[in-house]
Amino acid sequence: MCELFGFSSSKGKHLQPYLQEFFSHSVRHPNGWGLATFENGIPKVRTEMVSAEKSKVLPAIVNSLPDSQNLLAHIRRATVGGVRPENCHPFVRSDNSGRIWTLMHNGTIFSGNELNRYKERQNGDTDSERILLYLIDLVNQQMKERGSELCVSDRIHAVEHTVRELSYRNKLNLLIYDGSRLYVHVNMRDTLFVRQQDGGAMFSTVPLGPEGWEPLPLNSLLVYDEGKLVYQGENHRNEYIDVMGRITLEYNL
Repeated sequence: MCELFGFSSSKGKHLQPYLQEFFSHSVRHPNGWGLATFENGIPKVRTEMVSAEKSKVLPAIVNSLPDSQNLLAHIRRATVGGVRPENCHPFVRSDNSGRIWTLMHNGTIFSGNELNRYKERQNGDTDSERILLYLIDLVNQQMKERGSELCVSDRIHAVEHTVRELSYRNKLNLLIYDGSRLYVHVNMRDTLFVRQQDGGAMFSTVPLGPEGWEPLPLNSLLVYDEGKLVYQGENHRNEYIDVMGRITLEYNL
């Protein structure tokens, strides 16, 4: 699969040590890396179709980063979609209001036909990019119906609808940034953790360091604003269990 790293805070933080440890995991996730930093909500995304540990440019990028309030990082192990530059996360798209959305995914879409119509529209061939296209279409449709840009609560409901519809029988661990809020979703146990400290919230597929990390609540959309949890949705109960996990669960029952 992949690994995700995200950060949301009210003030800038020195993230280099965490990013260095995170990108060292690319030994197990060698099919590309990505990094998104933000200025006034506008993403600057850098990706490369090589293992992060072998990159000649990534160490200098990480070492030169200023203190960050919002940041997303990704390392990829290809499942759906080939090893191509277009398949490196994060993915970025603008809705019809000009708001820029940035998405990273850890998981696989096994079930459902909701995303098939985006195969001809996407730049690469990952299911992850198709999730973002689905969300953008939903946001644009709702803006057309309302005749105006979506407010914060409307955007939350659009993302919540997306995770509820796409999580059934699918692994859907997501970090999504809309320029002001960070949306977090996990539906497989012990595959995304949070560490809250000094007014910030840090997220990682694997805890980075021994202390302060807690597993995130399953099957609910979480929304963070400057490091604070401002919304937690209802449990949709679409927990993902891998094949061996399902066999074990059914045997024990």
